[in-house]
Amino acid sequence: MIFNNKNEEIVAEGFTAKEWIDLLKGDKQKDAARALNYFDGQQEKELIDVLNDPYRGRAEWKRKGITPRFRNLTKMIVEKSGLLFKEAAPVLEVFKQNEVTADEAPTQFVAEELAKLEWAEFANNLDQTVRLLKTALVLVQWDADDRQLTLDILHRGNCEVVINPATRKPRALIQRYSDEGDYAIWTLEERIFLKQSSDGAIQVTEREPNPYGVVPVAVFYDTNAPRTGFWVEQDKSIVNLNEMVNLHITDSEYSIKWSKLSTGITNMRPAGGQAASETIGSGADTDAVTVLGGPGEVVVLDSMGVESPFFKYEAPQIDLLSLDNVVNTWIQSCAADWSVKVHTTNQTAANSGFQLMVEEMSNLDLRKQRQRMFENSFKRFYRVVSRILNVAYGRNVLDEQAEMFAKFASPALPVDQAAQEEIWSKKISEGRATVIDYFMQVEGMSKEEALSKYEEIKAFKEAAAPVASPEPLIDHANSITEQQSNSQALSQ
Repeated sequence: MIFNNKNEEIVAEGFTAKEWIDLLKGDKQKDAARALNYFDGQQEKELIDVLNDPYRGRAEWKRKGITPRFRNLTKMIVEKSGLLFKEAAPVLEVFKQNEVTADEAPTQFVAEELAKLEWAEFANNLDQTVRLLKTALVLVQWDADDRQLTLDILHRGNCEVVINPATRKPRALIQRYSDEGDYAIWTLEERIFLKQSSDGAIQVTEREPNPYGVVPVAVFYDTNAPRTGFWVEQDKSIVNLNEMVNLHITDSEYSIKWSKLSTGITNMRPAGGQAASETIGSGADTDAVTVLGGPGEVVVLDSMGVESPFFKYEAPQIDLLSLDNVVNTWIQSCAADWSVKVHTTNQTAANSGFQLMVEEMSNLDLRKQRQRMFENSFKRFYRVVSRILNVAYGRNVLDEQAEMFAKFASPALPVDQAAQEEIWSKKISEGRATVIDYFMQVEGMSKEEALSKYEEIKAFKEAAAPVASPEPLIDHANSITEQQSNSQALSQ
């Protein structure tokens, strides 16, 4: 058994169990957890924490009648900010070394293994997490009972990594996998499970060999890899903005309430032991101002000892519109940093295709940049997946030296469907395009599929067209008789 100079047992990689768990209690971990709370909609909890803060909050906010109000600005901006999996997941292909065409067998095998999972939902959550926190990891394991892969998203809020300084690859990591004090430590040699009780005591509950020989995680980066270390630092601007907006909305509602209801203010005291709604100043201070409220209440005042008694109704006059405009400007500026165009109440949306293209250009560039980073990330993902599957199946089902390439759909501008249909109808009617062109360019059909669809529609129209009725025989006979009479009249 190895102990440090504090006589604490070394668990792994030179760290005691407590030191491992303490890695997850730093400021970086708190910032990541806070950002995810904002994104996942736990706005009220975070806002209440701010209101209770002795420096940033609002003193006695509950007694004053302040109600927490919030808006999920974080989710709104992130979901518009260059996400790659929102429309469709990329096509994943496996290539042997020095080959220019995909290897069909391993490509199909990986596709079948991922199809067993809820891959589309997982990939979308991974994309959002990477965009918000700048770094995320995919933990790959094998479920022996269900005979399939399991994937988990790790991030700085629930894991910490110890890297090899030379390669910057994970040498070990600790993962918190429940809120009840359950942790797992991965090293190259083993996996260790820890349990921390409510009193802080830590117990090693299980140790088992690591069957994979690697820490089975693949790291995904957002727009750039770190210059040093393992993590790309989180951009906290959007979360800080969300906090400010929530406080602004909360304060504005409170201000509106006081602006609507004029408040009785006096320097006298309620007589007969009546309670005031709120007292401003010390009770022993003769200059104290008492706020008496509200509609329908009658309060008897005692002017004894007050030299110049007064009573008046006042309502604060606050220009909330100007304050809103300032906050909206801040929102637009922060959104622009995330390559997102935000339209507020005093702005109009794009009214032309060119204007829309100008607005969305930075977002398209961002998507291209993120695609390049994710292409490298999927190469790391394949190395881990191939190792896990080879161990799970007990044979080399995948070549670990091969590479996986992710083929993303080309970024496209948002389309006004009604306007697009009108443009194509005009092109076809003027002979500048055909229905075949429409099917190929808009619907994404091949030429053969477009021709087949065209013939199908043509046959349907011909079958549905009404059949012309023959002329009645009596009318035809009368027409012949009339023509003969006209001919006789002309000859005479």
